Amino acid sequence: MDAFFKSFNRSVFGDINSDSPEEQNPADLVLGRSRRENPYEQNGGTVMALTGPDFVLLAADTRLSCESHVLSRRQSKLFKMTPTAVVGSTGCWCDVLALTSMLRMHVQSYEMEHRQTISTEALAHLISVSMYNRRFFPYFTYTLLAGLDSKGKPTVYYYDPVGHYECVRYRAVGTSLAILQPCLDQFYGWENCRLSLPLKNDNLTMTEALDMARKCLRIGADRDTFTGDKGELLSITSQGMKYSTMDLRGD
Repeated sequence: MDAFFKSFNRSVFGDINSDSPEEQNPADLVLGRSRRENPYEQNGGTVMALTGPDFVLLAADTRLSCESHVLSRRQSKLFKMTPTAVVGSTGCWCDVLALTSMLRMHVQSYEMEHRQTISTEALAHLISVSMYNRRFFPYFTYTLLAGLDSKGKPTVYYYDPVGHYECVRYRAVGTSLAILQPCLDQFYGWENCRLSLPLKNDNLTMTEALDMARKCLRIGADRDTFTGDKGELLSITSQGMKYSTMDLRGD
């Protein structure tokens, strides 16, 4: 049994010094409290996005923290890539900066080579390939891409840390994921309520979407200590982008 335990730990967690299950708590390994140094840091924050009939809306908080310390109260988590596409990302902040800086470099190289702006669909695939190339030491990020595709249709793409992505109507990521995703299911998707039909994109107005995003951010700030201070709201339409802010809890 001890030999099996050593083999399992070596295959999953690498070469750690553990002779028996009693000497190494599996919970410590999952939470990053192993004898090895953890290269990642959770800097918290929340990003969400949802689509309407002719617009897409992103919302995020501006708090950047590390454990019980607040590093910044005014850090934006939304990164403009093209006039019709924005990346929202949080997690390990150094990985967020590395990923978004690399993406901007590739977008600029594409524009210089092809003399045109990269489409949102191509950008979605570019993000997936870039993250998959780092699959053996992945970017510890929660990432969304929101924008208008080549036909002007609003789209939201959700990514896992190794580059798998899917096109969704709405999504929340970050430390408030477990709180906000059910809220979006109830407010917008009705995934957990079968008494009424789901609310379709055609029925959602910009005012309703903004109210929904503000409500979700306030819920996240009330329940998640890593979310708070300020909220950012960025809408994307065929006429351009519109940015606004809101106050959240600062404690």
